[in-house]
Amino acid sequence: MRNKILLNFIILLTSALVCSAQANHPKEDTAQLTFSKTADNRQKSPRSSYTVQPGDVLSSIICRIPGIKQKDIPRYYRMTRELNPHLTHPDKLYAGQTLYLPGKSLPKKTISLSAKPPVPDSTPSFTYQVKKGDNLVRILHRELQISNSSQQMLRTIQTLNPSIKNINRIYAGQVIRLPQGQTTSKPGEQKIPSSGMIDDSEEIDPSLSQSIPAESSKQTITMTPATKLAVIKHIIRQMNGNMITSGKYYLPITKTEQLTIECSVMPVVELDDSTTLFLDFANRSGSHLIKIFSNYGKNYSLVPIDEKDNVIAILSKIFNKTKTFEITKAQNPVMVGSFPSVYVILDWLISRKTSKPTFPKTQGLRFIEETNSLLPRAVVSFTRTHSFVITEFSPETGLIDKPEEIYSLPPMKVLPRESTKNFAYELLTYLNLPAEKDVDVGIFNTERDGFQLSVKADLVATRPNKKILIFLRSLPPQFIEILNKTGNELLFLSPQDPPAQNMEKILRSFQVAFASGYFTLSGPSDHPFPYSIGFQGTKIKTDPITYVVDFDMHQKLRGLIKEVWSANMVRY
Repeated sequence: MRNKILLNFIILLTSALVCSAQANHPKEDTAQLTFSKTADNRQKSPRSSYTVQPGDVLSSIICRIPGIKQKDIPRYYRMTRELNPHLTHPDKLYAGQTLYLPGKSLPKKTISLSAKPPVPDSTPSFTYQVKKGDNLVRILHRELQISNSSQQMLRTIQTLNPSIKNINRIYAGQVIRLPQGQTTSKPGEQKIPSSGMIDDSEEIDPSLSQSIPAESSKQTITMTPATKLAVIKHIIRQMNGNMITSGKYYLPITKTEQLTIECSVMPVVELDDSTTLFLDFANRSGSHLIKIFSNYGKNYSLVPIDEKDNVIAILSKIFNKTKTFEITKAQNPVMVGSFPSVYVILDWLISRKTSKPTFPKTQGLRFIEETNSLLPRAVVSFTRTHSFVITEFSPETGLIDKPEEIYSLPPMKVLPRESTKNFAYELLTYLNLPAEKDVDVGIFNTERDGFQLSVKADLVATRPNKKILIFLRSLPPQFIEILNKTGNELLFLSPQDPPAQNMEKILRSFQVAFASGYFTLSGPSDHPFPYSIGFQGTKIKTDPITYVVDFDMHQKLRGLIKEVWSANMVRY
């Protein structure tokens, strides 16, 4: 009897499986029919088919379509997506896959998309896909390890990429060719992140590149776990947080039970927004521990960390667990301060999520490949006075620092703005133009006119072959005429005018070259600086150059300007 029941059960189960298979089969036919119908409808539009070759990514295929221009690539990318509705993951192509591409069909001998782009000369090269935030100079330094002769190498790259009309305009996802032989990559290695190219409205997140399995990531990771923790600990402490990596951490569960955490195994991060995070390296925690943390409270979280995660990936996981902080890729130079403003090129920004009109950024991160590319400590010191910390580290060796610069400078020259007479006198003295205050200048004399009359000039300065009389008040027209006829030049300043306006009058009268406006001090174009300094003021052509400003310049920044740009700063 028991065997009969078992036999009936097996028969019923087999019937059910057969019915299920028959039920599912029409769905597959329907899907294929839908796909074919869509393809047939699109026959009206010019298109060509292409068979994916090993190593192909969608962006490189589109770039090799004959006649395509740079500005057309995003549009062609979207059209390709529309022509291939079955392509749910355009970043995951496989060899032998058939794609439909926009454009007129050409003879096979005319279009060979599986071939590499033609190289205009015999220079050995390899392909590289541009990441968001890249520029050619940064690619030279990072991918080719080149710090000098950048102009010559840029010309070589432009020769290898004739489609690049402007070397300053490259975009994320673009595939370019780089000269081979000066890179740590293997010959012919294609430097393309495993994510491939995505829609131009999306972003490629380079923070995840080191979390990709070794076979798909071409980046060599040498930072040890201890070094990685040291970098993260430093970054957290710069944000007034704390990271515990030794000893024990006790977390009460009930009145009689507590959870003891070994911090050397599971480091604890405490942020100033009362968030406490437990970094679970190598996912060692079981479901029981995960449940304990989920029930404990919103301010306590368990953060799973993979051993392949780099510093940015770990920080992203940490800040994703908070409601106060976020880490984002820096897209443009960050401006810190107003008088002056310092612009710094950074890789990542840690900010506070706030709608208040205060400066929300708390820390900037810079990847350093060579110690000589470190920011001057004067710049780091200046940004810190504005509550913005900069941390620099090598992706391979960890934190990098250098000693503070020591500048031996006299006190900053100050032109007194309270008195127009003293302001003019100090300015003339600084310009090595001798001047005297309150000088009596004769207009009539007894021998010539029968009587004596003089007028007091507030300042008298001498220019070659001419005296300049400076008055802070108006004079009768006949006095002005007589003084001019006797070979004097008159300059009238007004105590009601701002010092900058009176200064420009003085400089014009004494024929001193100057310019007023907003000035940016940065490096030469063939070697871009990672920082620049901007301010409003007046530039006077002295030896060395003098900038006159109306604010107190940061002392170390003033020393940096003197050392790098050989310029003096004067304040009024």
